[in-house]
Amino acid sequence: MQFAVHARDRIDSTQSEVQRMAAEGAPEGTVVTARHQRAGRGRRGHEWWDAPGESLLVSVLLRPSAPPAAVPQLSLVGGLAVAEALATAGVAARIRWPNDLLVDGRKVCGILAEASSDGAGRVQHVILGIGINLNQTEFPGALAERATSLRLVTGRVHDAGAVLAVVLAHLERRYAAWQAGGFAALRAAWLGHALLPGQIVRLPDGTRGVGEDVGEDGTLLARASDGRLVAVVSGEAIEEAPAHAAGH
Repeated sequence: MQFAVHARDRIDSTQSEVQRMAAEGAPEGTVVTARHQRAGRGRRGHEWWDAPGESLLVSVLLRPSAPPAAVPQLSLVGGLAVAEALATAGVAARIRWPNDLLVDGRKVCGILAEASSDGAGRVQHVILGIGINLNQTEFPGALAERATSLRLVTGRVHDAGAVLAVVLAHLERRYAAWQAGGFAALRAAWLGHALLPGQIVRLPDGTRGVGEDVGEDGTLLARASDGRLVAVVSGEAIEEAPAHAAGH
């Protein structure tokens, strides 16, 4: 896959910009970055805060041949790619299922996969948004206790272009593996960077559970308080004490 990067200064959302380009026929591998977003968003409609020029805000257009049920797996694919990219910078980030990366319990990256389907329910494209806190030295309000940045973790300034290049390289490799073998082909590597077992979640019925594993389809397997092992599909679990920082 060839990436074509379109750098923007200030826009409403990299997700919205790629959506517009996708509707005009942009090819797979189209990438939009921004120094600042006026209306960045995260999963379940959350708004996202970013300081101008201090985050890597990027959305990637993918056109997978996959059923709609497999689309949530792309958040996991993106998380693995980012975790591996950050490891090359000496940052050991852990993936909090399904779409956050944490360092020492603080959020450094958020991921959002949004799909568009045709009238027959076939996936037309997926926009994978990635927001990484790069060079913040502080965060406003409650975020101060729940978010971190690569600069805070490593003590040095990080170049957005260099981080983007490494992220895209890992994403290209992991996306190709996913296309060939599904999430099952990435499961072991993903678990190697994950908070599982032990991630605390709220189950679909509203009770609290403890994540134990992830299935070959990306489903979270969590132990309920009554001992039941509950399968949770992407997007249903609600993380305890969510931390919202970088967005896309």
